[in-house]
Amino acid sequence: MNDDFEQPIDIREYLAVLRARKWIVLGVVVSMVAVALVYSLRQTPLYAAEARVLVKPITSNEVYIPPPNLETEAEILESEPVAKLVREDLGVQQPASTLLGGLAVEAVSETEVLVVSYTSADPEFARDAAESFAGSYVDHRRNTVLEELVSAREVLEELVTAAERELTQISRDIQRAQAANDESLEQTLDIERSGLISRLGSLQLRLDNVQPDRAVSLGGGEVIESASLPSAPSSPNHVRNGLVGLLFGILFGIGAAFLRDRLDDRVRGRGDIERTLDAPVLATVAKFRNPKNTFELPVRVNPRGAASEAYRTLRTNVQFIAAQQDLRSFVVTSPVPGEGKTVTCANLAVALAQAGSRVICVSSDLRRPTLERYFSLGASSDGLSTWLAGRGGEDELMTLIRNPGIPYLRVLTSGQIPSNPPELLASPRLMALVRALEANADIVLFDSAPTLSLADTIVLASRVVGTILVIDAGSTRRSATIHARQELERVGARIIGSVLNSFDPSNASYYYPTYYSAYEPQPLPAPNGQLPASPAQEEKRSRFGLRSKS
Repeated sequence: MNDDFEQPIDIREYLAVLRARKWIVLGVVVSMVAVALVYSLRQTPLYAAEARVLVKPITSNEVYIPPPNLETEAEILESEPVAKLVREDLGVQQPASTLLGGLAVEAVSETEVLVVSYTSADPEFARDAAESFAGSYVDHRRNTVLEELVSAREVLEELVTAAERELTQISRDIQRAQAANDESLEQTLDIERSGLISRLGSLQLRLDNVQPDRAVSLGGGEVIESASLPSAPSSPNHVRNGLVGLLFGILFGIGAAFLRDRLDDRVRGRGDIERTLDAPVLATVAKFRNPKNTFELPVRVNPRGAASEAYRTLRTNVQFIAAQQDLRSFVVTSPVPGEGKTVTCANLAVALAQAGSRVICVSSDLRRPTLERYFSLGASSDGLSTWLAGRGGEDELMTLIRNPGIPYLRVLTSGQIPSNPPELLASPRLMALVRALEANADIVLFDSAPTLSLADTIVLASRVVGTILVIDAGSTRRSATIHARQELERVGARIIGSVLNSFDPSNASYYYPTYYSAYEPQPLPAPNGQLPASPAQEEKRSRFGLRSKS
C-alpha cells in the first residue's frame, strides 16, 4: 500500500482518543484514588518524635582522637550497642534490633547536628525512644572515648611506676658506691639518675595531662533539643496518599485509554479508513435518526441538515470521479450488514437527481432487498431478477424501470427473490444490463449485498466499473474492511472511495461546524425542455421516459 494518505499524528488525535475513552480514564482514576484512600485509612496511625544532638569533638594532648564524621556518627547511632543502652534505659524486653526499626537518623548539612527521629504507634513511646536514643548515643560516644583515655592513662601509670622503681634502685647503687669510695661508679650512677629523674618528670606531666573525666565532660556530644510529645500522627497522610493515587490513576488511565484504543479493531476516522482502503473518503455522514418503521431520506425531508449536506458532498465527489475517469456505474456496498449502504445509495441517487443528473438506482441485493421502501415502491414480481433470468431484451428492461416520482430518477426493483442470486448476477445478461442502463442514464447505482456476507457483491463488483464502500463509524472493524478490500481487489473491482457513515462529531479529532441552515435546495425544473440536450441525448431521454415536451 502506498503512503499517499498517510497523515502526521498530532496532538488532536491524542486528545480525540482521550475524549472517546474518557470513561476508561475516569474509571481508572476513581479506582486508584479509592484504593489509595482505603489503604491509607486502614493503616495504623504512627507518631514521630525527634530530638537533636550536637556532636562535639573530644580533645586530649596525649591521645589522638579523630574529629567526628557525621555520617559515621549516624551509623554508630543506629547500631545495636546504642540500641542496647536504649533498651536498658526504657526497660523494655524487645530485642535491640527491633528497637532500631522505628529509628531514623539524619545529618543536617553544613552543621554538626544529628536529627534523631523515632516512629511508633504510641506517641509517648516515640517521644521516650527518640530522647533515649539521643542520650544513649552521647553516653556511648563518651564511654568509648573514656575507655581509650583510661587505657592511655594506665599505660602512662605503668611507665611512671617502672621509672620510679628504676630510680629507687639507682639510688641504692649510689649509696653502695659511696660506701665503697668508688667515685667513678658514683659519677656514672649520678648521670643515670639525673636522666631518669628527667624522664620520670616528663612521664608524670603526661600523666597529669590525661584526665579522662574532664576531657569527656567537655566534649563528646550534647542533646540540644529534646523530643516532644507528638500531637498528631505523622502517617498515614491521607491527602498525600490520595494525591499519589490521583497521579497514578491519571497515568494508568491514560495508558489504559491508549491501550484500549490500540486493541480496538474499529475504524478510527478518515485517516484510518484511507490508509486501510488506499482510497479517499468521499463523504462523512453524521448520525441521524429516522422515525421508527419509516424509510425517510434526509436529502428530501431535511435538506438543511448536516446529513443532507454530507450526501451532497458525496454527490459532488462522485460526479467529479465519474467525469475524470469516465465512469457511469457504481456498486454501493459495505463489508458487513447494518452499515447503511442502502440508505447511502438512496440518498446519493436523490442528491444526483436534484442536481439534474439522470440516475437509475438498481436494487441488486437479491437476498434482502430494501431500496424500494425508501422510494415507496411496492413489491413487484418483475424486476432485476426476472430480467437476468432471461425475460425479454433491452426494450423489455426499460418497461421494468419504475418512476418513484422524483425528477430524473428511476428505480429498477429487485423483483422476485431468486434461489440462486450469485448465478444470476454472474450471467452474461448482467453486462448487457449494465450497458443498457448506462446508455439511458448519466449515473447508474447498484445497491448491493454486503461484501463479506455473500458472494453476490463480489460477482457484481467484478462487472461494474466503480465500487463505493460504506463504513459505519461506530461498528465496522478494521479487519473486516481490510478483508472486504482484499475480496474486491481479488476480482479486479476498483474501489473509488468510501463513505464514513453514522459519524459522531463529538468523538472527532477536528471541529466540524454546522453551516447548513442557510442552504435550501431549489426544485429543479421539470423535464420539459428547459435542460438543453443534443439529439442523441434527446433520444436517450425518450427511452428513459424524460422526453422534452414541445
